[in-house]
Amino acid sequence: MSRLSVRMKSIINAFLNFRYLAVLSFVLFLLVIGTAFSLVYQNATIMRNQINDDFNQQQLILARQAASQIQNNLNDIGNGVDSLKQLIAGNSDTAIEDAIKVVFQQNQSKGLIEIGIIDRSGRTIGVANYGTSDEIVKKKRNSIPLKQSANMVLGELDEEDSSSNNPVITATYSTRINDRHTYAKVIFAKLDITRLVSSVTHNIHSGKTGYAWVINAKGMFLYHPEKDFIGKNAFAARKERKPYIAFAQINQIMKDRMLHGEEGTGIYISGWHQGVEGTITKLIAFTPVRSPLLPAGNMWSVAVVAPISEVAKAVHSVYVRHFAAEAALIAGMFLFGFLVITYQQRISRTLKEQVSEKERYLSNILQSSVDAIIFIDNENNIQTWNRGAELIFEYSAEEMIGQSFHKLIPPELDADKELRSIEKEVITRGYIKDYIAPRITKNGKRISVDISRTLVRLKDGRIIGSTAIMKDVSDKMELEHRIYNTEKLASIGTLAAGVAHEINNPLSIILGFTDLLKEKFKDGSQEHEDLKVIEQHANHAKKIVEDLLGFARITEGLEDTVDINYCVNTVATIVKNTLMTKKINIVLALPEKLPKVRGDSREFQQVIFNLINNSVAAMGDAGGTLTLSAGTEDTTVHLTVSDTGGGIPDKIKPRVFDPFFTTKKVGEGTGLGLSLCYGIVKKYGGKMSFTSVSSEDHPDQQSGTTFTVSMPAYTGEKPQKDVP
Repeated sequence: MSRLSVRMKSIINAFLNFRYLAVLSFVLFLLVIGTAFSLVYQNATIMRNQINDDFNQQQLILARQAASQIQNNLNDIGNGVDSLKQLIAGNSDTAIEDAIKVVFQQNQSKGLIEIGIIDRSGRTIGVANYGTSDEIVKKKRNSIPLKQSANMVLGELDEEDSSSNNPVITATYSTRINDRHTYAKVIFAKLDITRLVSSVTHNIHSGKTGYAWVINAKGMFLYHPEKDFIGKNAFAARKERKPYIAFAQINQIMKDRMLHGEEGTGIYISGWHQGVEGTITKLIAFTPVRSPLLPAGNMWSVAVVAPISEVAKAVHSVYVRHFAAEAALIAGMFLFGFLVITYQQRISRTLKEQVSEKERYLSNILQSSVDAIIFIDNENNIQTWNRGAELIFEYSAEEMIGQSFHKLIPPELDADKELRSIEKEVITRGYIKDYIAPRITKNGKRISVDISRTLVRLKDGRIIGSTAIMKDVSDKMELEHRIYNTEKLASIGTLAAGVAHEINNPLSIILGFTDLLKEKFKDGSQEHEDLKVIEQHANHAKKIVEDLLGFARITEGLEDTVDINYCVNTVATIVKNTLMTKKINIVLALPEKLPKVRGDSREFQQVIFNLINNSVAAMGDAGGTLTLSAGTEDTTVHLTVSDTGGGIPDKIKPRVFDPFFTTKKVGEGTGLGLSLCYGIVKKYGGKMSFTSVSSEDHPDQQSGTTFTVSMPAYTGEKPQKDVP
C-alpha cells in the first residue's frame, strides 16, 4: 500500500510538473511572440520615420536648389543694375540706352520687366520694357516708388492685374546716383516677382505629385500652384478655402520657423492636394532665400511639400515584408533553424533595396542639376558626368567617363600646369571656389566657367579625388568686359581730347609770333623763308592735332550719311607718322566720286582705325605695305584694307569675329576690335568679310590679309539690315 501510494504520488507530481512546464513553456512562447511582434513594430516604426526623414531631406535639397537659383537671379539683376550705375558717369545717353537694353535682354527671362533711369526733372533715359505689354498691365511710371537712397534694395511688393486674369506680384529696385553730393538720377528695375519665382519652382516635383511654393516675410504667397493663392496671406488663404480645418501645424511652422528665416523639415495636415479634396497629411521641407538686394529682415522662404501617403506605400511594403519574415522566424523555432539564415538574407536584401532606392533619388537629384557636376579621380580622369555637364560641354557621359580632364582645356593653355595649380590649392585648403577659367566644348566653342572644386576623402583619410561644380558664365563675363572696355575707351577719348587741346595752345602762340616776325623781314630774305618753313610745319602739326581732337570727340552715334573718302583720309593723316616709324608704307587708292553710305562718321572711322591697327600688328617690326582702297559694285560700296603681314592661320579663321578672342599677349589687346567693327557694320546694314594667306599654312605663297567692308550706297531710303 505504501509502495502504491509512493508511485501514485510520483506520477501525480510528474503530471503536475509537466503541466507547470507546459504553462511555463506557453508563457515563454507568448513572451517570445510578443517580443518578436514588438520588435517588428518598433523596427517598422523606426524604418517608417527614417524613410519619412530621408524623403524630407530629398525635398530639402530641392528647396535649397530652388532658393539658390532665386538668389542667383536676384543677384544677376542686381549686378546688371550696379554695372549701369558705374557706366552712367561720362557716357552719352545713347551709350547708356544701349547698355540698358543689354542688361534687359540678359535678365528678361529672370523676371525683369522694366529697367531705366529717371533724372531729377522726371525725364526717363533708356527705358527698356518691350516684350511684356501683352502680359503685364503696368502702372504709370511716375507711380514707381523710387527709393531716394544710394543703397540698392527691393521695394515693397505690389499686386497687379494682368491680361490673363492671373495675379502678378511686382516690386522695384531703385538706387540713387549722386552728383557732387546731390541727388541727380535714379536707376529703377521693375521685377515680376511671380515670374522670377515661378520660373524656378513650377517645375519642381517631389515624388509623384509633390510641388513647391514660396512666401515672403509677411506670409504672402509669391508663388503657389493654386493660382488664386498668389498675392494672398498664407494663413488667411488656407482658412478661407477650408474653414473647418485648423491648419495649426503648418501655421506654426510658418510663424515660428519659416518667417524667421530658418531651414528645416516638418509634417502638417492639409485639406487638399493637386485637386484632391479631404484631410491629407503632408511632409514639408523649407529653406530661406537671402539676398543683399532684399530689405533687412525681409527674406523669402521656399517650401517643397508632398503627401505622406506616397511614402506610406513604401512603409506598408516594409511592414508586410517584416511581418512575413518574423512569422517565418517563429515557425523556424519549431521546425527549421536554417530559416533564421533565410530571414537574415531577406532583411539584407530589403536594406540593399532601400539603399539602392536612396542612391537612385540622389542620382536623380545629381542628374537634374543645370550646373555641371563632375567627379574627378586622383589621375584627373572623369568618373561622373551629369546632364548639366552634357548641356554645357555638349559631350555625352559615354564620351567623357574615363577621359582625362585635359580634354576640356583649350589647347593654347598649359593644361598640366593649370591642373597642378588647382590640385595643389584643393589639397591645401580642401576646396576652391569662384575660379574663373576658359574651357572648350565639343564643337570647339570657347566658354568661361565658374569652378568650385571640393576634395573627397574616405573615412580613413585617403583622398580618392574631387568633385567639381561648373557654371557657364560666358554671357556674364562678356557683358562685364563690354562695359569695362566701353568705359576705358571713353576715358582714352577724353584724355586724347585734353592732350590735343593743350598742344593747340602753344601751336597757336608759335603761329602768332611767326606771323609777327615775318612782318619784320622782307619777302625773299633767308629769315623770311625760314619763318615760312616754321609756319608750314606748325600748321601741319596743328592740322594733325585737330584731326586727333575730332577723332577722339565723343558723339551720340546718330545715324547719318558717311563720306568714306573723308573718313579714310582723316584716319590716314592721324596714323601716317606712326606707320613711318614702323617702316610701313601706306597706299591710298580712292576714287574721287564715291557714293556716300548710311552710318556714323565717328563709328566708321573707328572701324578703319581698328582694321589698320590689326594690319600693323600683323606686319610687326619687319614693316610692309598697307593698302586702303575703295570702289563700287552695283549699289554697294566696298572698302578694303590689305596688308603684307603673316596672315591668319586656317585654324583660327572661324573665330576672328568672336568677342574677346585675340592672339596677342596679355595687355596688348582685348579681343574686341574686330567684334566691334563687325557690330558697327552690321548695325547699318553692311557686311564684313576677309581673305587671308598664312605663311604658316602656305609657306610657298605671298602671305597677307585683306578685310573688306561692304556698305549699301545711300539712296535716301533706309536699307534693310541683315539679320546676324
